[in-house]
This record gives sequence, structure tokens and C-alpha cells, in this order.
Amino acid sequence: MAKRGLFLAGVWLVLQVWLGVACAAPASALTLSTGTEVSLRTFPSQGDTLLLWFVCDEGHGANEARTAQELASRGYETWFPDMLEAHFLPSLPSSLKQLPPEEITEMIAHAVKQSGKKVVLVTSGHGAGPILKGARAWQEQAPEETRNALSGAILFNPDLYSVPPAPGVEAQYDPVVLQTALPLFIFQGQLSPGRWWLEHLKVQFARGGAKVSSMVLPKVRGHFYVRSDATDDERAMTQRLPELIQDALQQLQQPITSQPHQNETKP
Repeated sequence: MAKRGLFLAGVWLVLQVWLGVACAAPASALTLSTGTEVSLRTFPSQGDTLLLWFVCDEGHGANEARTAQELASRGYETWFPDMLEAHFLPSLPSSLKQLPPEEITEMIAHAVKQSGKKVVLVTSGHGAGPILKGARAWQEQAPEETRNALSGAILFNPDLYSVPPAPGVEAQYDPVVLQTALPLFIFQGQLSPGRWWLEHLKVQFARGGAKVSSMVLPKVRGHFYVRSDATDDERAMTQRLPELIQDALQQLQQPITSQPHQNETKP
């Protein structure tokens, strides 16, 4: 099934080049070693970077699909594995925390092997925990010659608290924060509660060895690009998603500095 999907994606990529447009390839399916069958929607491109984007609905959200299409035209390939449907979970941001990290590990291995490209993980909110755990497990088991293929993660409003922070009490995080050794870029909405803990979270990531950069997005809340009640500012920021993600990818490729957690990009 995986080979058939790869063949169809290749044919679709040829058509894109011929037509001069970037569109989603025919959906394929991947059966994991756990027996879970994951539907996979891809936006092929000829560049050397692949975004493995864990969302709520296989990227069928109009804003995510438009972003992937625009990124494909700029040379960045995107894959949307539908992990929630595979586990009969509702298509809600809160469901992302139930993703099995071992299946994330397998998805990363599949993307690295099948594409031969640099792989960057993308997720939001509660998805950050299982994605980072899956990434760490992949790094521990990957052959040395391919270990650098996983080149970073882009996190929108990551929710990595071990318990919800109470007013006046220092935030406590999932142990994976101190165990992550991966270049990270964090987008944090200015109007989301996590804004006030962003620098604290970056320090904790840096303690574990992660290179961290960030950007505070003005006048937006968490999950701004999937909100049905989005404000004009949030809709305007959503239109900038391809540009924002491309800038983050370029930041991830920069060399590590002596004080990486101090980096914060202006929007």
C-alpha cells in the first residue's frame, strides 16, 4: 500500500510540474506495526524539506490545505497523517494529546526513509507532548547516518504542562521538555495564556539541550487558524501562515548559538 501511495505521489508531482500548480496528491494509507491504518494526505514538492504536520483532520481544514499548497509552490513538501481518525478520536485540538508516541516515531521513520528529505515536525497545543516524545524515541534508535534527517519541530502554542498552571505558581512541564535535543521554533499567540510562560518554557528546553527560537504573534489566540470565531486580526495572521512557516524553517537551519533560548523573532 505504501509503495502504491508513493507511486501515485510521484505521478502527481510530475503533473504539478507540468501544470505549474501545487495540489494535494491522491490520499494513500499506511499500516503501522501496531496494526493502525493511517490515511495520509500529501502535498508533494521537489524541495529537500518535508513538513510532517500533525493536525486534527488530515489537513482538510481550508487554511491548513491552503498553507500546504503555498508551501509546495515554494519547494516545501507537506504530509498530513490522519492519526485521530485512525484511533476513532474526535477531530478536536484536545485529542492530539492522545496520539501514541510510538506511532509518531514510526511515522517519522517512514517519512525519512520514503522521502530522503529533511523532516520537520509541525503541530499545535496538546500535540507537542506526543510529537516530541516520538521524536526523541526516533533519535535514540535511528542509525547515525540518518539521525540528522529529523531537523527540527515547529510548535504553535505548545501545551506541555504536567498540570495546568495555577495563578502565582511556577509552571511544571512534562519531562520530555528536558529530554528534547532538537531545534525548535515556537509560535505563541499574544492573547493565549501560554504567552506569559513562553520565556520560562524556552529556558527549560535550553536546559535539556534544545536550540529554541520563538515568535509572539500579536492579537491572536491559540489555534487561531482553525477557529470558527476568528477575529479580523486572526484571519489576517492566518493568511500569513506560509510566510511564517517558511521563516521558521530558515531559523531552524541556522547554526546553534551560545545562548539559543534568547532568540525571539519579531513578527
